[in-house]
Amino acid sequence: MRILFVYPNLNTQMGFNQGLAMISAFLKRAGHETRLVNLNENLPPVPTREQILAEIREWQPAVLAASTLSQQYAEARELVAWLRTRYAELGETPPVFVVGGVHPSMVPEQVMADGVWDHVAVGECEDAMVDLVQRIEAGDDAEISSCANFLSWKNNQRPAHSANRTQDAWRRNPVRPFPNISIMPMADYELFDTQRILDSKNGWAGLITSRGCPYRCTYCLNHEVIDTYRSDLDAPVRKLNFFRFRHPEEVLEEMRFLLNRYERVNTFIMDDDLFTQNVEHAVAFCDAYEKSGIGVPFVVNAHVKQLDERVANALKSAGCTILKMGIESGSPRVRKEVLQRPMSDTDIFETVRLAEAAGLHSSGFVMVGLPGETHAERWETIDLLARLEIGRFRSSMFYPFPGTGAFKLSVDGGYIDPEKVERLTDFTESSCLDFGAKENLFIDKLAVCMPWFVNARLAIARGVDPKTLPAVARYTPLMDQVLVMNEAEWKAFKPKVRAIDKRAAAAAAAAGEVHYAIKYNAFMGVRDDYYLAEERAAAASKIDTDAIAKEWTTAAAPPK
Repeated sequence: MRILFVYPNLNTQMGFNQGLAMISAFLKRAGHETRLVNLNENLPPVPTREQILAEIREWQPAVLAASTLSQQYAEARELVAWLRTRYAELGETPPVFVVGGVHPSMVPEQVMADGVWDHVAVGECEDAMVDLVQRIEAGDDAEISSCANFLSWKNNQRPAHSANRTQDAWRRNPVRPFPNISIMPMADYELFDTQRILDSKNGWAGLITSRGCPYRCTYCLNHEVIDTYRSDLDAPVRKLNFFRFRHPEEVLEEMRFLLNRYERVNTFIMDDDLFTQNVEHAVAFCDAYEKSGIGVPFVVNAHVKQLDERVANALKSAGCTILKMGIESGSPRVRKEVLQRPMSDTDIFETVRLAEAAGLHSSGFVMVGLPGETHAERWETIDLLARLEIGRFRSSMFYPFPGTGAFKLSVDGGYIDPEKVERLTDFTESSCLDFGAKENLFIDKLAVCMPWFVNARLAIARGVDPKTLPAVARYTPLMDQVLVMNEAEWKAFKPKVRAIDKRAAAAAAAAGEVHYAIKYNAFMGVRDDYYLAEERAAAASKIDTDAIAKEWTTAAAPPK
């Protein structure tokens, strides 16, 4: 059978979807054909709905499957609703419509109640999708509607009228055990325009060495997913095999494939939730990678309370360059009570110290606009970053994913703006929470200008004479200027921030001042020693990334 995937990731970060690539690999191994429509403005031209319809009618897939985050779900829902209308107008039978991903897994009943989908997937669905496709191919309605991991219409009959599409009309099937990742095929990189994506991401290639996370942060989906599996399978967490690891040699084989198949791969980014959580796995991979001779730098995720000296040194020896960690807030109270991340400032400082002592560039994630966070606690995040001497930090607007504990906190606190939730497509540009006009304006300024705030507070946070940190005098006027702007003034000033920062950073670098500059994207603050060294290395390599991007834009082809 033919399966057409749709990945609606408009107005957000462009990347490679591991879930779709793995499901495609499973389907191809079972003898099926797959294609992808990747909707992203960074991969032009973006096909119109009519072009997507023409693609479906020409290729005749039996199944159209979408994968969505909460921010992109509305686009997928509206596309499928439109396709159903067009097929009715044409007097033709549409493909079977399936949706999965983060949003459907978190609130499957809400998604099914929308009435546009034939099947809603929950959890990890590589095995489940193959099973569903095979049942659809066999044509037994009772078997189709009883496929594990899916909400399906009873007897595979979607009611003709919306008034009848109630919970009584569908069945929620339990999930099956998690897939065994040690026997999985390699992700289907050919499904995506992988070379073009790599070039757009400056040669950063993502892959995973493990799945799962043992923590229960309120803003994350992991604990909600594990609770579903625990309930459906009637098993304790320890028997669910949620935290799983790939053999190092399998990962090395995938890396060699990427290097042989694609050009300009210059960094591997391990998209594991927590690469450093299992010490033996982390060290074993590092040892194997170092011996492999591959030699391409790589990046991993760590937990603030889960990095020891042995792992840090193994990572550095193997070629790891950046160690990323979730800090999220500078307030111990917010971390504990709002986020359920009970880690102390000492834990954070010690992890950064270990990473930097081993020669790793430390990177921290922080969120702005958290529910229940006070104005003073937002300044605590600024001052923690100013004291921390971390290599870089990435700021993002807090987004309460439906189904999570953080979403409930946001609703209970009266912070949710329903209109913004419906139209928001990312978590970097704006917030869907409402804290009042004054605080909303401050949060927006903070999200855009966080490096300026941190630079201006370097001396105060560290308790040293400002004269020892000249960047303070350079960036304090910028911070003060931003703070006094009203909404209209800020709206006019905001598009100029990157250009102003570029000039300020150039002057600070020329003067040898320690500072953070906005680099690589609009929400990243990077320490001067790292970005200056990388700029020198890039200049020496003489890779014309602008020419590559222009080439892709000029030669962009329509979807397959």
